Amino acid sequence: MPTPSIGRVVLVPADPAVNNGANVAPAIITRVWNDEVVNVRVLLDSDAVQWRTSVKYVENFDGIEHTHLWTWPPRV
Repeated sequence: MPTPSIGRVVLVPADPAVNNGANVAPAIITRVWNDEVVNVRVLLDSDAVQWRTSVKYVENFDGIEHTHLWTWPPRV
């Protein structure tokens, strides 16, 4: 697993109602607390602005509805 650092792009769960129908959004890491907990600025596909603090790393969002989580984007 990569090490989180300021400026890295991660994915977070998003409310489709404020994200043009998508349930995942990119976010920029703004603070690293440790290898699993970071603060992020969420880049929604709308004019909504979201900051999330102390979001916890998970492998994927399958079956999870909590919004304070993040994961790495899939490699292409």
